[in-house]
Amino acid sequence: MSLYSSSWSPLPSLPDPEGFAGMYAGTCGETMICAGGTNFPDKPMLEGGAKTWTDRIFTLSPGENGWTEAGTLPAPYAYGASASTREGLLCIGGCGKEGHRKDVYLLSTADGAVTVTPFPPLPIALAYTAAAVLDGKVYLTGGCERPGEQDCTNRVFMLDARGPERGWQELDPLPGRGRFLHQMAAADGVLYVLGGIGLREEDGKQVRELLTEAWSFTPERGWTRLPEMPYAIAAAPTPAPVSRNGVIYLLGGDDGSGKKYTPQTNPGFNNQSLCLDTAAMEWHDAGPIAAPRAVLPCCAWQGRFAAVNGELKPGRRSPEVWSITLS
Repeated sequence: MSLYSSSWSPLPSLPDPEGFAGMYAGTCGETMICAGGTNFPDKPMLEGGAKTWTDRIFTLSPGENGWTEAGTLPAPYAYGASASTREGLLCIGGCGKEGHRKDVYLLSTADGAVTVTPFPPLPIALAYTAAAVLDGKVYLTGGCERPGEQDCTNRVFMLDARGPERGWQELDPLPGRGRFLHQMAAADGVLYVLGGIGLREEDGKQVRELLTEAWSFTPERGWTRLPEMPYAIAAAPTPAPVSRNGVIYLLGGDDGSGKKYTPQTNPGFNNQSLCLDTAAMEWHDAGPIAAPRAVLPCCAWQGRFAAVNGELKPGRRSPEVWSITLS
């Protein structure tokens, strides 16, 4: 294994033939929990199929050979942020068929059952946002307030998961561009916001622009601009996995190369990985990956990381779940 690389092995696939994009995923104790998401169960997107949101919740415990369907969310949601806390998985914001949501729910497990507990809602509705946990506090950055990619924000919110009754506090905004489908991570007491998609106006319309901006944050020092990413990445597994020596990995995701293909000929998302060595503050190529995906969550589980479902290419999901070891 090279200095910067990842090794992949399959975990049991979710019990759905299509799989989902935009799920929530995290842990409660030793149990991994996945919930929500979207797919096209009746007809592929390219054949005019309708996107469907799900409210299903699945769990996987160590030693089990398959997932257990363990309940439902209060409503079908997807495309929010995931945060694993001591109490369980926080499902933050997102959207449903009717629009973007402020809702936040804690998913916890006991005796094989999942309990869904309402948490303080976000001050604003947000989808396609990202979160990371630092010192027991959940930090949320960016996202879209309205459907249809009409806007994206650089606002930042924080919730102390140990005292959630105080609600979400708004912090100083990210100094860079508003963004969505970006990656976040926490490493050695520092938060990171990496890449994503911004919007710019062109001919009176909002146009996507993939970003190479990278930022770090600490409560003491605030925001710091980091070296630019070598190339733009959005919608990679997030929270992004971090190695024991503080290297943050961006695994696959969307690098914008699919724009040169038609929907019918698109070969799939980026099959390479990129990493940020936070000690040297340098970007490095981390080699090819076994399962290129986009728009999917990631969580630490059993000493490794799990990447759950996601998109193989626009409109096509995968039910696969992968276990990842970082060098």
